[in-house]
Amino acid sequence: MNRYQLLIRSGLILYWILLFTATHVPLKKGTIPQGTDVPLHFIAYAGLAFLLTWWLSLKWDRLTIKRLLLIFAGVSLFGVIDELLQGIPVLQREPSIKDWIADTTGALLGIVLFLLVSKPLLLIRNRLQQESDQPN
Repeated sequence: MNRYQLLIRSGLILYWILLFTATHVPLKKGTIPQGTDVPLHFIAYAGLAFLLTWWLSLKWDRLTIKRLLLIFAGVSLFGVIDELLQGIPVLQREPSIKDWIADTTGALLGIVLFLLVSKPLLLIRNRLQQESDQPN
């Protein structure tokens, strides 16, 4: 695994840990401004799907529709599990179907955004690899 792949994988793992932590820390009422919970879920899961798609695009020979649907389903399933775990009483959180819908639509956005920027990302990757291959 080269440095570029390691960087993307490390970013994904860190992001996933932070996302899981943020959605399971007990919150007092009013900690999050009213009306921002669903948009935050949407943005957070778009980021997760983007990073996951990016990392897997480096692992797989190509991103097929089947593979993209697998990523989408996996992130959506993680959203379901995330919401169900929030129902644990000690967490003082509430599972929400609206949050899961935001998670799922955010996942779709993240995948689409990756597909839109994948060509520039490939150019950056190739440039970084060329620089690291050159002797000092």
